[in-house]
Amino acid sequence: MQPIGVFGGTFDPIHFGHLRLAEEMAEGLGLSQVRFIPAGQPPHRGAPRTAAIHRLEMVRRATVGNPRFEVDAREVQRPDPSYTVDTLTALRAELGNEQALCLLLGADAFAGLPCWHQWRQLFALANIVVATRPDAAGI
Repeated sequence: MQPIGVFGGTFDPIHFGHLRLAEEMAEGLGLSQVRFIPAGQPPHRGAPRTAAIHRLEMVRRATVGNPRFEVDAREVQRPDPSYTVDTLTALRAELGNEQALCLLLGADAFAGLPCWHQWRQLFALANIVVATRPDAAGI
């Protein structure tokens, strides 16, 4: 069973860098799919400029041509803040423990991980995959 990538973010807006990163991770890690999960109410940053429903639609439109990309609306539909640990717990309950999950993070997000809600539990729920940018100094 091939692993599934989980790619969350505000996506305000989604851009080519997001799509390219997801495609390279899918190819490099042999992912069967990458689930884009736009944050409804991101708890560790200010309110997004764009409403969650519009960001969700932007992600849908940006990913429509790639059969490996899937859009998951669960965090946008959640009335409470979007915590990655809750999303991964729900995915685990749906997919079971045998399905490998890879949480795809940028180095900047990974550096801030200790500020995330129940961040230590993330390691029990998914493999953490960290990508750096070619121009990122010191990371």
